[in-house]
This record gives sequence, C-alpha cells and structure tokens, in this order.
Amino acid sequence: MPRTTIRIWTVLSALLITGIVLTQIYWMRNEYELQERQFLHRVTRALHKVASHVAQPTNDVTVDAQVITLSPDQYLVNLNVPFNSQKLDFHLGNELELHQVRARFDYGLYDTRVRQIVYQNLPEQTLETLSANGFVKPIQSPYYFVVHFPSQFHYLTQQMDFQILLSVIVLLLTAFFIYFFYGLFKQKSRTEEQREFMSNMTHELQTPIASIKLAADILLSPKITEQPERMRKYVRMVQEETMRLQQQVETVLTVARSEDSNGIKLHPICIDMHELLFHLADRHGDYLHLQLNAQHSIIQADRMHLVNVIGNLVDNAVKYTPKNPIIQLMTYNESDQLVVVVQDNGIGIAPEHQSHIFDAYYRAPGANAHSVKGFGLGLSYVQKIIKAHHWKLTLNSAVGQGTSFCIRIPQHTAHTQKELRVRSEE
Repeated sequence: MPRTTIRIWTVLSALLITGIVLTQIYWMRNEYELQERQFLHRVTRALHKVASHVAQPTNDVTVDAQVITLSPDQYLVNLNVPFNSQKLDFHLGNELELHQVRARFDYGLYDTRVRQIVYQNLPEQTLETLSANGFVKPIQSPYYFVVHFPSQFHYLTQQMDFQILLSVIVLLLTAFFIYFFYGLFKQKSRTEEQREFMSNMTHELQTPIASIKLAADILLSPKITEQPERMRKYVRMVQEETMRLQQQVETVLTVARSEDSNGIKLHPICIDMHELLFHLADRHGDYLHLQLNAQHSIIQADRMHLVNVIGNLVDNAVKYTPKNPIIQLMTYNESDQLVVVVQDNGIGIAPEHQSHIFDAYYRAPGANAHSVKGFGLGLSYVQKIIKAHHWKLTLNSAVGQGTSFCIRIPQHTAHTQKELRVRSEE
C-alpha cells in the first residue's frame, strides 16, 4: 500500500476516533445535566409539599414557602410562619420517596438562639459561613431549614448505569482500534526496517567477499610465488577481510541470540584493556589517539565480544566524522571502576534520536549515505553486550560537536587486581 494512502487512512482514522470520543463526552455530559435538572425539579416539588405539611400558620396567614437552591446538592426552604420540626424528618423521607428521590439526605434547622443551622447528623454549620461562601442571600424570616444530599453525584451517576455501560463499551472498542492501528503501523515500520537491514547486510557482506575473492584469484596466479612481499600482502588482506566478515556475522547472531530465551552466553577471561586498545589502534590510522591513564586496566570480559564492542564504537566514530576525524580512546579509574571513553569530533546525534540509537535496525535520518552504510545493529549489539556483562554505557552528544560513549566497568580490589594481572600474563 502506498505511503500516501496510509497517511490518508491514518488521518481519517484519527479524526473518526476523535469524533467518537468527543461525541461520547458530549452525550454523557448532556445526560448528566438532564439527570441533574430532573433531580432539582423533583426535590423542589417534594420540599414544597414538605413545607405545606409541617407549617403551622396562625391567624389564617397564607403559607408562602420558598425553595432556594444553594448548590446542586443543598437546598434551603424558607417559610414565613413557624413549622413543626418534629414532623420534618417523617415528611421529608415520605415526600422524597413519593417524588422518586431516593438519595441519602441530611437536614438542618435554624436555631434562633445561637443563630446557627444545626444539622441532625453533621457538624454545625453557621449561617455566616454559608453567606460568606456565596451560597445564601440574607434570610429575613427565621423559619427555615436546609436539606443536604451528600451523595448526590453518586446517586445521579447510578441513574446512568446503562449509558455508562454503553460509553465504556464504545471506549473499549475505540481503544482496541487504536491498539490495532498502532500494532499495524509498528509492524509495517518493523518490516521496512528489516527490508533496509537486508539491503544493508547484502552490501556489507559483499564487500569483504569481493575482497577475499580478488585476493584468492591473485594468490592462484603462478607468478605470485615469485613476489613473496606481494603474496604476504594479499594473505593479510584475506585474513583481515575474513575477520571482518566473522565480526559482522557474529554481530547478527548475537542480536538474534539476545532475543532468545537463553540470552547471550559469555566466556569471561582476564584481559588487559590497554593491551587490547593498543592492538585495536594498529588497525587504524593517525586519526586514532590513545590516552590511557588508568592505573588498573585488568578486567574480566568475553574477549571476542569486547573487541567487537570497542571496534563498533570506533568504526561508528570514523563513519560519522566525514572530515578530519580525530578519534580519542581514553581510560581512567574512578571509584573501583575502569572507565573507557570513545570520543569523536563528528556530526553528533540530535537529542530526539539519542533514545532510539540502541534499537535494532534503527538508523537516524541522514545516516543512510553510502559512506556510512551498516546493518543498523552495531549500537544495539554494543548495548546488549554491555548489559550482559552488567556494565554501564552512557552517551553524550550534540549536533555538530561530536559524540562520546563512556563504558563503566566494575573492577576488583587491588589485591585481586594483582592476581588477575599475574593470571593474564600467564
């Protein structure tokens, strides 16, 4: 499927999902507001009935009850005549039940002696406090009571059980489709990365194979025996290209093994890091500088994998330093650790790509030029080997200012260091 079509489908799917979610939110909000209005209407009618039942008018005074909504869960009933507070509990429960309001409620009476609203089951709450919060306007008549529904929100949402169930189903379906599309695009991206990997691997393997074939054809020539220096040159070429080919194959196999349940199997031995770095430097030019300041350089590691790790970091440094490369290999000791630093003055890595460069097959944009071809597995391999040894790898990079990889390797005590040095010399 063309990328343009995929992008169009992605945008349309995102708009559709957004529309479904927004519609659901709008519908649920309207439904709750409707339930709230119905609750207000029923409570108001019920409280008017309660006022007419408990009022005790004198001298044929007409009962004028006023129901004031203090908040969605709190109502004040103001009467212009005294009322029978002992009947209030019965009539409140009865009328609210008749008007299909089954939410739990508390009520309070205004006490003229202390000028407070005294709740039956709640702490006292003064009229001044209510007024200060903007809930109540000054009440002229002392004959009023307040009804409070503490679980009003929970009660209203219970009335919407069916709508909430439908909303949950819709949201689950939406989440499923989001996950489905995410998996689809991730799989497509993975497929493209693997396709690119196969292309890069073919190119990378063809180079040493072509060199070996060329050297082998020359070595088969009868006249080569008359030129021993030239013969040694091509023998070294075969050895170097064979080692390079072996390292590339080992990199691929190591990444594949790391995804297996058995993981990577290491064969650690005592290694002098400085000696290893000296041998590595012989394979490079004057652009590689050594600053070996560590007093203790003996470690335990898998030699083959360690050589590949340092080699990968140095090769990457050379690849991504297109002009006048200056590669520095540094060592020093810090807190019972051997610290190995590979630093270059190359193009650097943008911050948004630094968290992805250790992913298998990942290649930062702009890294696909022919001069920097590779598997896209080098740094992934490095990270896996570092973790397998229980070491620590850190990255410091900025665009245009180069890159620095720092490997921190835990070391043994000085006494054990001496033993390791003797064993490595043996």
